[in-house]
Amino acid sequence: MALFFACIFGTYAYAFYMGSVWIYFDIHNSTFNRVYSTGDVLSCFFGVVFGMMSVGLATPNIKAVTEGRVAGKMAFDIIDRKPSIDQDKPGKHSIDSLKGEIEFKDVSFFYPSRPDH
Repeated sequence: MALFFACIFGTYAYAFYMGSVWIYFDIHNSTFNRVYSTGDVLSCFFGVVFGMMSVGLATPNIKAVTEGRVAGKMAFDIIDRKPSIDQDKPGKHSIDSLKGEIEFKDVSFFYPSRPDH
């Protein structure tokens, strides 16, 4: 925790130090074609502070993004999978229409991970 807060307060101190140097030595702000003012320094400081807070608030969602990427990879692996049944072998033909009835008797099924369901 101490290292974390040292980084935060060190960044604050550096931002205010550099802002005071820019104001004291009348450093030119080329964006607005004038010297830096106190408002410029505070705007920059609060922009950095709020930006870092936003990054900190976004970090818990990294887990969800990672899980989504893994699920997407699994889905694309299934889509790209080549079936083990080769329908282009000589002597094989496809059935155009299939008519009839199928009846299942004494069939049971269970999930290997949940045999009681």
